[in-house]
Amino acid sequence: MTLLLRPFRRSHSASPTVRTPLLLAGAVFCLCACGSGNSRQDVRAMLPGKVGPAGEVVIVAEQHTWTQIQGAVEEIMERPALVLPQYEPRFDIKHLTTKEFNRFWKPHRNLIVFDIADRVDTQTPAMIIGKEKYAKDQVYAVVKARTAKAAAAVFVERGDELADLIERTEVQRILNLHALSSSETIERRLVDGHRLHSVIPRDVKIVEDSPEFLWLQRSLTRLKGNNNHDVQMGFFVSREPYTGPQMFSMQAMLARRDSVLRKHVSTEVPGSFMATEYARTPRYEEIEHHGGFASTLRGLWKMEGDFMGGPFSAMCWVDDASNELVTVDGYAYAPYFSKREYLREVEAIVRSFKQVPN
Repeated sequence: MTLLLRPFRRSHSASPTVRTPLLLAGAVFCLCACGSGNSRQDVRAMLPGKVGPAGEVVIVAEQHTWTQIQGAVEEIMERPALVLPQYEPRFDIKHLTTKEFNRFWKPHRNLIVFDIADRVDTQTPAMIIGKEKYAKDQVYAVVKARTAKAAAAVFVERGDELADLIERTEVQRILNLHALSSSETIERRLVDGHRLHSVIPRDVKIVEDSPEFLWLQRSLTRLKGNNNHDVQMGFFVSREPYTGPQMFSMQAMLARRDSVLRKHVSTEVPGSFMATEYARTPRYEEIEHHGGFASTLRGLWKMEGDFMGGPFSAMCWVDDASNELVTVDGYAYAPYFSKREYLREVEAIVRSFKQVPN
């Protein structure tokens, strides 16, 4: 049995915050929209990097407008993040008036601007969704309407589309960041030993590696109060002969998960093992994954016989070359912190796994 290490605390002083300066403003967006391919790339290269914490969305609207649209915005953007131990909003909302929306806020990673006015271009309410107006890798949307009521109606109609785009972009940002400093050693081991490719952060370690089961673990230290706390993220890869589409069902995935983890994952407490927490029903979804079919699970895990738990995200697909079902399962353990961003990072890495072509 492999031991799942416990977190620990140690004293630490806070580090200074580094702010990213704004280099360019809105004129760049116009050039990007109308220039040639090379010109767009040249202009993009001059844009500053995005700023703001992961999962935050800035809403720009006058105060009298905000009081009328706030309910519609919060209904979509602050819906509960799925299958977490406690309530956490899908995104954190920060409201600014147009006066407060200065050059320091313009490069924010996720911007939604409500433009309420009686002009020719606002007669028909609309939401315009784009990217990189003020910064690289930025999601930018404008809601135009004559009245706040009309703007709220448009947001209710298309807000889920925008929220899904922000979610996908946040995931891709995580992978882009890890790709800048990935573990070439483990990525090569994945290719050579498991015929898999993924973006693996540099600080990931191999806990167990066999043809039957691979366990990668990432240990981080995060400050809260006057103490540092450890956070764990882990990734399991397992294979078994593919016998038919029934293996993709939610029940089959859960049964395999519990069987594999009971065999391989425990703590130092005798008789302990990792299992699925069924007090909250896992979420099942069928998706397209790198051109093929995959099924996914998102739920909670627990350590039977010990006091540990957290969220997990799993995905399985068929390796046609070997006729095997491949399952990648990621977990997060962060008892002192909110779980949303850790699970988002776990899901980003899980979904980056793909089969290496023959």
